[in-house]
Amino acid sequence: MSLGQSLGYTFVYLILCSVAVAQPELAPPPRCSVAALPAIDDPEALAFEASVGTTEVVDTADLTPATARALTRFQQVVTSAGGTFELKSAYRPPAYQDHLQAVWDKWMLELRRNLKKGCQALRTEVGEDFARHHLMESQRPVSYSDHTRGVGFDATVIMPAGARLKMRRVSVDLLALLVGVRRPDILHDPVHFRLVPSGRVPG
Repeated sequence: MSLGQSLGYTFVYLILCSVAVAQPELAPPPRCSVAALPAIDDPEALAFEASVGTTEVVDTADLTPATARALTRFQQVVTSAGGTFELKSAYRPPAYQDHLQAVWDKWMLELRRNLKKGCQALRTEVGEDFARHHLMESQRPVSYSDHTRGVGFDATVIMPAGARLKMRRVSVDLLALLVGVRRPDILHDPVHFRLVPSGRVPG
């Protein structure tokens, strides 16, 4: 190999090295400024979370005795009048209620309209959690609720048009009052029923 060829190869090598060195480093993936959901560390709440989507998440055993009796009667009269009754939720431990509130807050206040690239994985995760728990955008779960006190339950109740019970036309809310429960906020939470304090049930 001649001296000219050797110098030529050296020159090309140096150019290739300089190009390789000049390559920009890959930018780190964008980070999300929104914190992840707090971890659940309460054993009872963990059991509830693991049961979401199954009938085991509906705890009627820890309702107050009066609420449990009203629930049973409500199911009976709805069925007798030709309606359908699907119980969604009953007692919830406070730690699990706090988790539902955290999911609602994270989705509604921080991620629902968050289009930042770095937040999309967390947005998908929390959005799926929101849907899996059947949370409603119009109703923020509160820490101290009818559920944690054992005096409330959620149920989808559907009555046929012209439903009657003992020859009397009835509706969901009339049957609810008949057994001692009512819907405190029909507009924002139509599936929620609360025990009516003793002595306040219409005769």
